[in-house]
Amino acid sequence: MQRTVDAAFEDVEGVVLVLSARERIGAGDRFIAQRVFALGVPVVIALNKVDRLKGGHIAQQMAAASRLVRLPRTPSREREDGRRHRRSTVGARRPSARGPLYFPQEQRSDLSVEEQISELIREKALWLTRDEVPHAISVEIEEFEEKVLRAHVLVETESQKQIVVGKGGSVIKEIGTRARPEIEQLLGHPIYLELMVKVRPHWRRNEATLERLGL
Repeated sequence: MQRTVDAAFEDVEGVVLVLSARERIGAGDRFIAQRVFALGVPVVIALNKVDRLKGGHIAQQMAAASRLVRLPRTPSREREDGRRHRRSTVGARRPSARGPLYFPQEQRSDLSVEEQISELIREKALWLTRDEVPHAISVEIEEFEEKVLRAHVLVETESQKQIVVGKGGSVIKEIGTRARPEIEQLLGHPIYLELMVKVRPHWRRNEATLERLGL
């Protein structure tokens, strides 16, 4: 996984470093900031999850974030305009020259259809279990025919499997219910979707698994 991250750093033209305002900014964040700023590309620090925090706490987190590096200005504390501020800041720092096109303009993504489907399912799974199984979920397509799609939702432990399955299969059923309409829109026709939760211990440390999943 770390080698995959290191390889991704080689092609970046800018970085948005997102920090949670609800969590203490500490040594781990400083380590990541050092790696990011050492790249020599434009960097923007953004504080996330400020909606339910008091102004004083947000200000403290902003000060802590600004100490990660010497910045010309502290991150914006505007809430309603926060996203617009980030877009304008990133846009201002982005190189003006266009890079090469990696896939045709009419094509929505450089991912294959199977990879896009996997990401759609994973998105729904992460959303429904975001407070319990962070980042430990991936999706592997088992069978993909014209009108039939079977996929494994991968987790690392039995306890995570119980969470993703849910009581009486309620969570995995809801994942399928939310993912199916978007998959059908992508494919252009109805499809039968079957999801199963599978435990694959330490899949994030297995290079063969990561390569097969396109990670």
